[in-house]
Amino acid sequence: MTGSPRNRFILLSTIGYAVLGLLWILLSDRMLLLFTDAGALTRLSTAKGIFFVIATAAVFFILLHAVPPASAAARAATLAPGMGLRRRLHWLFYVFAVAITAAVLLLRLYIPFDFSTRPILILFMLPIVLCALLGGLGPGLFATALSALVTDLVAQPHFHSAASSPYVQLQWISLVLNGIGVSLLSGLLHQSLARQEHSRRLLDVVVTGTTDAVFVKDGQGRYLLANAATAAIVGKPVRDILGHDDRELFDAASAQALMAKDRDIMAAGVVQTGEEHLVLPDGKAMAFLVTKGPMYDGNGHICGLFGISRDITGRKQSELALREAAVVFDGSYEGIIVVNPDGLITKVNAAFSRITGYRADEAIGRSPRMLSSGRHDTAFYRAMWDSVLQQDFWRGEIWNRRKSGDCYPELLTISVVRDESGRICHYIGIFADISQQKAHEAELERIANYDPLTGLPNRRLLSDRLGQAIRHSARSGKSCAVCFLDLDGFKTINDRHGHAAGDRLLAGVTDSLKTVLRADDTLARLGGDEFVVLLVDVAGTGECALVLERLLAAIRQEVRLGDVAVCVSASIGVSLYPQDNVDADTLLRHADQAMYLAKNAGKNRYQIFDPEIDRKAQAHRKELELLRHALANGEFVLYYQPKVDLESGDIIGAEALIRWHHPERGLLLPGEFLPLLHGSELENAVDEWVINTALAQASAWHDIGLSMHVSVNVSAGYLLAPTFCADLARALQRHGNVPPAHLELEVLETAAIADMEQAVVVLQRCRQLGVHFALDDFGTGYSSLTYLRKLPVDTLKIDQSFVRDMLNDADDLGIVEGVIQLATVFGRQVIAEGVETLQHGALLRRLGCRVVQGYGIARPLAADAFPQWCQQWQADAAWHTLTVSS
Repeated sequence: MTGSPRNRFILLSTIGYAVLGLLWILLSDRMLLLFTDAGALTRLSTAKGIFFVIATAAVFFILLHAVPPASAAARAATLAPGMGLRRRLHWLFYVFAVAITAAVLLLRLYIPFDFSTRPILILFMLPIVLCALLGGLGPGLFATALSALVTDLVAQPHFHSAASSPYVQLQWISLVLNGIGVSLLSGLLHQSLARQEHSRRLLDVVVTGTTDAVFVKDGQGRYLLANAATAAIVGKPVRDILGHDDRELFDAASAQALMAKDRDIMAAGVVQTGEEHLVLPDGKAMAFLVTKGPMYDGNGHICGLFGISRDITGRKQSELALREAAVVFDGSYEGIIVVNPDGLITKVNAAFSRITGYRADEAIGRSPRMLSSGRHDTAFYRAMWDSVLQQDFWRGEIWNRRKSGDCYPELLTISVVRDESGRICHYIGIFADISQQKAHEAELERIANYDPLTGLPNRRLLSDRLGQAIRHSARSGKSCAVCFLDLDGFKTINDRHGHAAGDRLLAGVTDSLKTVLRADDTLARLGGDEFVVLLVDVAGTGECALVLERLLAAIRQEVRLGDVAVCVSASIGVSLYPQDNVDADTLLRHADQAMYLAKNAGKNRYQIFDPEIDRKAQAHRKELELLRHALANGEFVLYYQPKVDLESGDIIGAEALIRWHHPERGLLLPGEFLPLLHGSELENAVDEWVINTALAQASAWHDIGLSMHVSVNVSAGYLLAPTFCADLARALQRHGNVPPAHLELEVLETAAIADMEQAVVVLQRCRQLGVHFALDDFGTGYSSLTYLRKLPVDTLKIDQSFVRDMLNDADDLGIVEGVIQLATVFGRQVIAEGVETLQHGALLRRLGCRVVQGYGIARPLAADAFPQWCQQWQADAAWHTLTVSS
């Protein structure tokens, strides 16, 4: 409560007012006891009250205006607010002197004593003392003069006259002298207090206005004074700092260090200045420059210490940054140059001298133009400085000259440093010598784009030049040719004479090819013995052929390999652009394909790629992809065409025929897609699917009581595949309720004799599994009777092309009759395909062929319709009609 000057003033004023009020009441009441007259007593009491109100109101008014401000900021707003108040209210003190003197006079007049004989002038000392104490010398003297004048005028006789009593005159003169003395002493007191107040206010302005932390501690380290800067650093209000020590303000380590240092300073008794490092409550580390010194009491004993602390954290950080910058500047491996706005060098680092050869004293004060190599024109430097001035930055490669005169490439960065107003202070250039980097890049460029053995462009550089040739051809309208060369017999020479000799042969061939090529043509090596020749501005196929002949002739030239001379030839594949209007990679691939055609055709020749043939091949590949997709998505389905015995009417089996449920074209017959599968890997997968699906269907029929033989067509490729027998065995095992004898595999006659020996082996292994075989389309190939006797087939199928026209064509009829007789001779069952009508069936039965299939019997049926057809066949008994007609 009493910590601030304002509170202390209010407390002291209240106490003083209470003491004066009590004294006045006691003294005035004692004075009233002198009166016995009730009327006089009443008047005197009233006068006393009026005097008290006037006096206390004046004192109360002055004291309220003299109360110090509550905040330090308000106290610091003026150097001496009390003095200013007295100057502004000086006239009030004179008014107060008149009022208080009149009140005292009125009070005296009510006292029943003769004023001339007993003036009781001591009463008039009150206004004199009050005016002197409150107003100082002037109001005190004015009150003294006014009191002397008033009392003199009121007294009869007047005090100054000779008629007045010497005793009374002595009191009157004593009043004047005492008033003068009190006024003089009060004036001196006021001057002293004013000087003290001014000094205190000056100190308060400094303490409260400074950004430095100012504090005072007692001997136990408790804070007696702390300014706003101290509170801001600690993060607490001043009231929470006063009376507390450092342990309640900082972390334990910082507080212990501060208190130990404070004890040392008080023990030494001298002022000390040094740095202190503290950790604030928020965890922030700060550095301060602190001046501390002992504080003495009135007896000269140290009772505490004062301190002034300045935050130098930012300065320390700046100093650290400057030291680090200096380390970076001096220790940088890259050259650094500082240039002033006038274009003169002001500072360089050691790396500058190492790179350029100029010492610092040789460079400072000179223009950077001393490093110019002369390799760049004016436009280059103009563009560079335009970027620097517009963007405050430029980075690029530049050639400069060393002190020795050698030119070198450098990677230079120029930055602009501006002041707060935006004016240029410095230009900073940072550069590095990239001579080794440039040499390394050139080496990498050579390695990346050229063949190390022959020095020819490699595939990467060829691809770039081929792209350029295609663009040039599109603009000029002339052709460009990609010629893919592969040496014939190089491997033999390499194996016979060694790899070193092979390398010399490649180098010799390279030299020979260079002699017949034009300057604009490109000869590249892809690796091994593969070369590519890129011909530009070719008028047509005829001109290209002439160049190709020269290339073949150059390659055939003799090459010396030490003591041995060798000759090689080459196979060349050629693709022409824009005749083959594709991209660069495809052109190269087409030339490679044509090269293989030339090699297969006998070598030492060239082959020009045919885009039409390739288009058909691409279409075939797309069709195969569709078929692969169809197999994966279950778009294939099997239909079953019955086989019947025309003699007994028995249904002896069904042939599984594949169909394709095309998502756009509908149901497709085998002739529309099976030829596409011939010779492909997908052919084996489709055949395997057919066998497994047919066996699964036979198994399903078996479960419903329909035991049916199923025949499946097998391609030659799958039949002769190494995995065929194993795949067949697994399929039979998966469908164990189907007897193996119920499965018949149909093999084309032409397929069976393509590799007869292997076919015989495969068929015999499958016969051991219990599977039967039929020779399909018999009579359409060139079967040898010897092979027919060796083939382990059970059935010969007469091709439908002979059966369909045998009613009208005697030759076809003779072939059918001959096949039936041949099957009888070799002990084979015979079955006729293509029975379109009952007349075909009747004739075949007469010729001795009982088993038939065809549209005259039934069209291929879906699997779910086949059982119903079997029932209908038995019910119709159509074979009886054939018996009667025959």
